[in-house]
Order: sequence, then C-alpha cells, then structure tokens
Amino acid sequence: MINFTLPDGQEYKLTQAVFDYNGTLAEDGILTEETKTLLRKVAELVKVTVLTADTFGLAREQLADVTGAQVHIIDKGAEAAQKREFVKSCGKENTICFGNGANDREMFGEAVLAVGVIGPEGAYQPTLAQADVVVTNPKAALMLLLKPGRLVATLRA
Repeated sequence: MINFTLPDGQEYKLTQAVFDYNGTLAEDGILTEETKTLLRKVAELVKVTVLTADTFGLAREQLADVTGAQVHIIDKGAEAAQKREFVKSCGKENTICFGNGANDREMFGEAVLAVGVIGPEGAYQPTLAQADVVVTNPKAALMLLLKPGRLVATLRA
C-alpha cells in the first residue's frame, strides 16, 4: 500500500495501479530495462495491472520478467469502455491509473488519481485534461509511486 496525506488532510491509500501500455510505459511496444525495474519495485507496494489493447502485440513478452505485474489485454473495439469498466471494478478510492491515449480518458474518471504521460508517442489532449497530474515519461510516472512526496507537492492546494 502507498499512503500519503495532503496538507489539507486529504488522505490517499493506494492499493492498485493500472497502467496503459503503449505510449505510457512502452515506446513502439518495447519497455526499457529501467521501466521494468521500476515496475517491479512498484509491484512490491501495490497491485499492478497493465491494461492494454496491445497494438504491437508485445506486451506479454515484454512484461514476462516483471514480477508482480499482471497483463490484461482488452478486446479490439470499445477499448475506452473496457478500460473504464476494468478500473471501475478495481474500486475508485484505492486505484491510481496512468495513460496517454484517447482510449484512456474514460478510465481516468474511475480512479482516485489519474496520471497522464506525455512520451515520444505523444498524448491525447482531452485525456491530459482529465488527468490530476501530467508527467513526461514512464520513469517520472513510476517515481510518483515510489516517492509519493512528489504527489503531495503537486496536488497540494
């Protein structure tokens, strides 16, 4: 579990992290070793699910050696709705989600916190508008969980 409290008293008790794969964690379907290492560390603290349409067909292979990360591949078509329903089933009060694409926007509304990731593949502006926090790469996204003081600094009123 990842716990932190904002200066206004708002408490967060995160037990689940849901990540989009392509553009959020991976570039052109490939994970860096650094991202794998950080994902393993996050998975020691919270349940990690990578939720993806798997555009490049590489998610399972790339995540095979990332202990603790579960891969959930959604069906083609109605991807935004599938992601929204998956995150909703996790429980809003304890779930943080990460994404960058058009099919990530709806899931952002079903998590207590949503993080937009702007990487080399770009990001869908309406999704970023739904995010509580926006970062510029997978490492920065994962470090928010490993160093939650960064979330406090960003979210404080």
